[in-house]
This record gives sequence, C-alpha cells and structure tokens, in this order.
Amino acid sequence: MKTKIERSPFNNTSKAEIVKAIQDLVPPGSPEPQCPTVLADLQVLTADLIQAYIATGKLTEDPFGDVLTRSIHLYQAEVSSLVYDKVILVTGGEGCVGSQLVAKLATLGVKRIVSVDKQRGTDGSAIKLTTDKQVPAVMYAADVRDYNALKSIFELEKPSIVFHLAAQRLPWLAEIKIHETVSTSIFGIQNIIRLCESYGVQQCVFSSTGKASRYFTSEVYAASKKVAEWQFLQAALQGDTTYSMVRFTHMLDNSSVCQQIEDKIEQGKIVNLHAPERYIVGQNGREAVHLLLNALVLSQPGKLKFLTVRNLGWPTETLEIALYKILQSGQSIPIYFQGLIPGYEELFFLGQFDWYKPTEIHLLVNALEEKFTTVDPSGDILVTEIAPFNLELLNRHLLIFQELLNNSNLADIEIKHYLAIVVKDIVRSSFAWSSTYQLLNTLRWGVDKKRLQAEGTPIIAHKDVVQLLVQELYGRINCEDLTQSKITPQRFDSIIEMLVDLPSLEQQVTYLKAISKKFKNSLL
Repeated sequence: MKTKIERSPFNNTSKAEIVKAIQDLVPPGSPEPQCPTVLADLQVLTADLIQAYIATGKLTEDPFGDVLTRSIHLYQAEVSSLVYDKVILVTGGEGCVGSQLVAKLATLGVKRIVSVDKQRGTDGSAIKLTTDKQVPAVMYAADVRDYNALKSIFELEKPSIVFHLAAQRLPWLAEIKIHETVSTSIFGIQNIIRLCESYGVQQCVFSSTGKASRYFTSEVYAASKKVAEWQFLQAALQGDTTYSMVRFTHMLDNSSVCQQIEDKIEQGKIVNLHAPERYIVGQNGREAVHLLLNALVLSQPGKLKFLTVRNLGWPTETLEIALYKILQSGQSIPIYFQGLIPGYEELFFLGQFDWYKPTEIHLLVNALEEKFTTVDPSGDILVTEIAPFNLELLNRHLLIFQELLNNSNLADIEIKHYLAIVVKDIVRSSFAWSSTYQLLNTLRWGVDKKRLQAEGTPIIAHKDVVQLLVQELYGRINCEDLTQSKITPQRFDSIIEMLVDLPSLEQQVTYLKAISKKFKNSLL
C-alpha cells in the first residue's frame, strides 16, 4: 500500500526547498518535536518530499533491491580443500555475519565448528545445524578480551583456522562504550594473534570496516578498527600464521539504519534522520561470507591481503530509504533531521581517492592503498594491502595503551583522546613512507577550493588530515614534483590560499610560498 499524497498548503516544489522547510520547522539539534501543529506540518512536508522524489523517478522500487540479491564468486572447491576435516573457530559466531558463516562452513566438509560469542552463547552447549551432513558444533560464551577463557577454548578445541568477527558493530554505541570498544580492538586482537601463534593456527581472517580506509579519524569505531588492522599487519609480517582480512560496509542483513526507520514506522512515530545528503553503501550477508571464505584462498604468507566487494554499486541516500519505507507502509509518517551524532560526524575528505582515475575509485580503498590493488580472477573482488607504517611506533603506543586501559580511574574521554594520538602518529609514519607525488595529489584533491565551497565545507573540518599532509610535505617539494603532479602555479597558489586558514601551518605556508615563487621562475 502506498501513501496517499495530499495537496500541500506549502509553496515548496523542489527537494532542496522542502528539506529547508523541514529544517526551518525543526532546526537540527532540536529535541524530537511533540507539538501537534508541528507534527502535522511535518507530515505534509514529508508527503511533499515523497512527491518530489517520485517526480524524479525515484521511490518506485526498493533502493537496496539490487544489493539484497547481489552475489560474488566463491572459490568453493579451493575453500573446501582448505577447510576439509579441520576445526574452524569463529569469534562473534552468533552475530549476523558470524551465524551465516557458521551455516556455510557446515556445508564444506569441516571437522568441527567452534563459535565464541560473549552475548548469547551457552558455555559448552551443542548447536544443531540444518545441513545435509550433521557437523559437530559447539558454542562458548566468552569475551575475546579474556585471555584465559580464550586460551582454554584453544587448548581444548585446537582450531586450524580462525575467523575473528567479534567487535562493536555500531559507530554511535562505540562513542558510548569507549573502553569496551577500544579494549576489544587491542586486548581482544592481541589475544587472538597470540593464541593463533601459540597453537599453530594455519590461517586467521579478520573482519574490518570500510571506515578504516580514512587516513585519519577520531571516531572511536573507525579509529579502533584502524589500530586493529595495523596489529594484524604486524602479525602477518612477523608471525607464522597466515593472516588476511576483509573490509565490510553497511550490512543490510543487520542494518541499524533500516531497522530504526522500520521500527518508527511500525510504531507510527516520527522518523528521525541525521541529515539530508547522507549516503550509505550496502552489501548483503552472502557477499560477506564469500569474502571471508575467499580470503583463505587469496591470502599470502608474510603479507596482509584484504578483500572487498569490487562492485558495491552507487551510495544510497538515507533520506530516500526512509521515504520509500514510509511510502510502502501506507501511513502518513513525518520525518525530521535531528543533526549529526557522535560516530557519524566526520565529513568525507576528497583526498581519500585518486581523482586521476575516477572510474577506478572504490569507497573502501584509499589512494595510498590503491597502488597495491589487484582484481581477483573472477573479477568480483579487489585484493589490496594497507599502506606500510612504523611497526616500532605501533608497539610503543600499544604498551602505553595497555597501561591506560588497565587504569580503572581513567575517563573514557581520555581513552578516546589517546586513540586519536595513536592514529595520528601511525598515519604520519605512513605519509612519511609515501611519495611526494602521492601526498601532493592527496592534498590538492582534499583542499580543492571549488569543491569545498560547493559542499559548504570549511577547510577546518579536515584540519587534522590536512595538517598531517602539509607537515610531511615540508622540505620535500621541488619543481619537478609539481610538474609531475600536473599542478599549475595557479592551482598551487590556490592550495596555499586554502591553507592560510589553518594558523597551525604558518611555517609550512611560508615554505610553500617560497616553493611557489621558485616554481613560477622555473617556468619563465
């Protein structure tokens, strides 16, 4: 059933006008509206917005329809040969992806499946799997941060292959449960790596997030995942176990966004969205399981290969998702924009991608990682590596972090603050490894004046990553670098003009102005 579109008393015709009217009625940051008159006006404006979307050909089908049915190749014969008659351990085995992975493993000839999950598992209880062949499986209730509990499981079960999926999955909740999120990404992963090495595990596959592709982030969810990736790269370089990982994006089988919208509609309540022009990229559980299993085949000893779905499709606007679900419900449900909340506040940095190759841009792979990227033989998967960094620096930070996390008197905000320091230092070491050409292009795309002005984004919104880039470029640039990067004197001056708005870069700006003068003289 579709919502009946009433004639609107408002004189708004375009999407932008209607969105502005909604925001004027309930400014972002306001509490959820309760006034009956305001709610009635929001109902009409929401109906107007639905009509505006329909006029552009949208809302005729599920925005995620293609994603929900999409699939990628599975190297089934190769995977089966690797897991045949082996004990497979899955942390987070009762979660959305973990449970689907367990079910798939049961069809591949494994000897036994061991699920470790802190939430719902019952220690030692057997689970029955619906498969053609009964596969012994056991569930344990254990937190991956508890080394002794994990050690007992490894000692008893002796797994040959480990899939590490246990983690915080909600960015907003990570900002509330900071200690738990960060300690899981440090102690939990240290425990998994240590036990994999101690018990001769052949392969370990880790599930990460596309948010970890950001050069710098202070958000707890993404930053803790970056630290996790760095720990696994270190283990891959120094350990005997073969490590690999996958990067997931928004999992539609367990979508917090879709669930929240559907719950509000079912309850007949107003739907709250963070903001207009907010997009998510979706994938389904089947793709996730295939990525995890294919990582066993595409991994390489001594390296940390990570896999992503090659074709994720176009990003989908959360506003479109909400309007489609309201339309299909047949109810007159209003929406409003509550404003961005912690965990979702960071704006997209344009320097994330190589804009010289726009058709090859992938939302889960940054420009520094792109140079390591290959396409698997099936054509469905990108196989990549994360950028090198200073391993000794990571070790020093991890030792300090252990002391901090063991301090019960330390406030969560201090943990978040130090997490940002760690990410900044490690990223700085990655930038030091990168070529001047790469850094120049990352900077030019990231501070593009026209694009930032079109977005209404001040450069201060990206100050942390811009400072890291400019500080690393200090003393490294010559005229040949600018020529190779296809940066004209006018474009270089435009970059410098943008950087003037960051007082912390005064010394670097003076240096860049001197380079600009030298560059212009070289062209005379």
